Formats: sequence, C-alpha cells, structure tokens
Amino acid sequence: MTSEPPILWRAVKCARCQDTYWVCETHDDVPWDGEHECGCGAAGMPCPDCNPSDKDHPPRPPRGFQRDESLDDD
Repeated sequence: MTSEPPILWRAVKCARCQDTYWVCETHDDVPWDGEHECGCGAAGMPCPDCNPSDKDHPPRPPRGFQRDESLDDD
C-alpha cells in the first residue's frame, strides 16, 4: 500500500489578482505583486474584484506594506 503525500496548496479566491489584492494599473488582469506579478514597472492599484475602495473605505494595503509614520500630520 502506498500513501500519497498531502496536497500543500490552497484554492485561489480571486483569479484576477491571485489573492494579492492589487493588480497592475496598465494590465489590470495581472497581479501587481507575488509569484505571478506583471513586472512591467507600472504602478499597482487595488483589485476591482476583491479590494474595492472609495473615500470612506480605503483599500487593503499590499502584503508587507509598512506605513511611514514620519508622514503623519501632527
């Protein structure tokens, strides 16, 4: 009897950004960051499918984002 190794993956919820929450501004069907990132050098934007935003609801920041506290208004 052979035993198969466990499958070590998780299902992607958002096909557009691959669950990174950000897409390329120029190629908005490609993730901006991560394993399948666009890499064209354009800026990123919140994924319209899973990270919508408006003036009252800011977008979820990219993974690893660190806020620069020195830019806060005093």
